[in-house]
Amino acid sequence: MLDNSKGADAQFVSELHTALSAAGFEVEVREPSPQAMYDTTVHFVVEGVSIRVPEKVGRGDLELVAAAVREAEERRRTERHRVRAVAIYEGETSRVLAWVDVFASGGL
Repeated sequence: MLDNSKGADAQFVSELHTALSAAGFEVEVREPSPQAMYDTTVHFVVEGVSIRVPEKVGRGDLELVAAAVREAEERRRTERHRVRAVAIYEGETSRVLAWVDVFASGGL
């Protein structure tokens, strides 16, 4: 599941959806609520887009998700538009399985 409930970046969510689907994953998108809309001149989003995977997901699948995140990032126009890291959460918990550093190559 792509979690964009905070309304961080709809375009990036679309690119991630495409990359994860191409990697063979069934992808659900959690859209932002109307309360998540914000004025960027006043408010800041601490965490942008995150990914939630089923419990007990294998390391191989986590690596495929990480590769899809990096692929989506590579298509961004400039580094300024790139996200520093994307959290991969275990289900609906607050447990982070991995942070995908989009500026690193390979691995988690």
